[in-house]
Amino acid sequence: MFYLLASSYNLYTFLRSFTSTHYPRGQLMLREMSWMELQSFIVSLTIGTQRYKEERMRRVFAWLPKRKWVFIGDSTQTDPEAYATLYKEFPERVGRIWIRVVKGVDEEKEKELNLEERFEKAFKGVPAHVWRTVEQPGELEESVRELE
Repeated sequence: MFYLLASSYNLYTFLRSFTSTHYPRGQLMLREMSWMELQSFIVSLTIGTQRYKEERMRRVFAWLPKRKWVFIGDSTQTDPEAYATLYKEFPERVGRIWIRVVKGVDEEKEKELNLEERFEKAFKGVPAHVWRTVEQPGELEESVRELE
């Protein structure tokens, strides 16, 4: 498991504790952002979440060239767009894409972020069997069983 987050390494201790408590053990991949190094801080602020995730996953693909991946993201930022881009670039490397539809955090933003049209646009050109949205954890468990 790799956990690719757009959060900075300053949050590593908190995020490691959280993921260890709630998710299977895995490698955290966080943004390199430091107030002490102005250049890295500025770069991290200017690279959007989508571009950051795409670039980082391309690096992981190079590290592990024979792996096939399952992407699990959510609707709060640009996971659908980033993961669709990676699928289109590396269709043989991405087995599935699952996006959790987040509700109850910011209802105003969620009206746009959770639109079916958004997902259809992001995943245009990605086969329907490769991606899906889920709202409940149980739906994800069912999808994982389909891969076995």
